[in-house]
Amino acid sequence: MNDSFKKIAKTIKKSNSIALFTHISPDMDALGSSMSLYYAIKSLGKKVSIFVKDNITETQATLVDTNVFEKDCNQSEYDLFISTDTPSQKRLGDYAKIFIAGQRKIVLDHHLNDDLKGDLNFVDTSYSSCSEISYQVIKELKVKITPQIASYVFMGLSSDTNAFTNSNTNASSFKTAYELTLADADITNINELLYKTHTTKEIDLKKFLYNNYHLENGICFCLVTCNDLKKLNATKADCDFFSSELINMQGANFAFSIIESTPSFYEISLRSKHGYNVRDVAEKFGGGGHICAAGAKLKYESIEKLKDTLVDTIKYSGE
Repeated sequence: MNDSFKKIAKTIKKSNSIALFTHISPDMDALGSSMSLYYAIKSLGKKVSIFVKDNITETQATLVDTNVFEKDCNQSEYDLFISTDTPSQKRLGDYAKIFIAGQRKIVLDHHLNDDLKGDLNFVDTSYSSCSEISYQVIKELKVKITPQIASYVFMGLSSDTNAFTNSNTNASSFKTAYELTLADADITNINELLYKTHTTKEIDLKKFLYNNYHLENGICFCLVTCNDLKKLNATKADCDFFSSELINMQGANFAFSIIESTPSFYEISLRSKHGYNVRDVAEKFGGGGHICAAGAKLKYESIEKLKDTLVDTIKYSGE
């Protein structure tokens, strides 16, 4: 394993210009894993760019320096392309073709990999976050783990373990958190913003969630249409926490939200309690993820029919 990180670090050091990518609708781990690498590589004196097109949430914008994000990538300007926290070409969105055609490619991920391959790949589902994988690469780069880098890694680690409460949390998670604390990660500010601060929009979204959720036969779900988003003055990204909130309901073994991001185009977010598998469910809808956290994007006839199909699929998976 250490040899893999050494090879990746060596490749980065040999490169002159690096392009970083992560998945569409980036979550905190996507941002943490890519942003920590960005600043680590930058400290080596390399040209490095990070490409993010999608809007991020208000909380994410508070923790992340969005001024470094770029949208348009000229492939010829880079000799190394790195993807973090992304298991498939589809999840790279508009950057998929650019990454695939890249001169040299590295894939870092903690999801089961679908069809996204690099010249060097480190994909290991035993890691609770991709930010931990980026952290191992950064250590092999032999750069100083600044408070800024440590904070980005901790942000991704804490978020993907849900403050170290999810079933993917392990001894390595706590060891990494310990090292990041010693490196002066701003854990107080991160925890305040992630778990103790709620914007007016978030409160309004929680009101909607608790007024519109359904719990049936161990499955808790909420449906959000384009009209709902318009009335709430919200985006799909603002509602990404719904499924994580719903799985906490007593009696729920599975939880999901279906969000109509554009007319007839739906984004499914799935969660499950320990011992139940939503990755297999997501894969049946062209998606993927972890056993306890997965998702998919697809066109469908209607949100109600998609809900019925999804409920039936979950029921069948539990038999």
